[in-house]
Amino acid sequence: MKDEDLHRLLGQLRALQRRQRRERPPVEGLSQSAVRVLGVVARSESAIQPTKIGRELIMTSSNVASALSALTKRGLVERIADKVDTRRVNITLTPAGKRLVAEDRASRDDWLTHAIHDLLTQEEESVLIAGGFILERLADYHPEPPHTRAMGYK
Repeated sequence: MKDEDLHRLLGQLRALQRRQRRERPPVEGLSQSAVRVLGVVARSESAIQPTKIGRELIMTSSNVASALSALTKRGLVERIADKVDTRRVNITLTPAGKRLVAEDRASRDDWLTHAIHDLLTQEEESVLIAGGFILERLADYHPEPPHTRAMGYK
């Protein structure tokens, strides 16, 4: 892909993300950081440790702790002591947290659903779906470290 095409694509993806954020109503009483932390906990297949949340969001431990404190006070997440190492805590959604995440996703997706329905032809929808699979492949790409490629290791 040419550099100019890559830059155009990146700009288009950022524009769509910005638009989705603008169309999403704010969650009253929660910072954007707390909403992002809530999203990571929701996407986690099981309880998740705060350090993993910080790594995924590239947030400092103090910012994660602050967001978790706000989410805990609102009854959206709960902290559970790790069964193996009681010094560690795991974070899970409460039923109220699950409801809020479901409502937030529905409101966030509502704008995009309407935009796709109102603007795209069936053929364009098919192209968009195919493009989504390609973007997913790119997101899952983890190149081998250069030293293993040079040695011919797999």
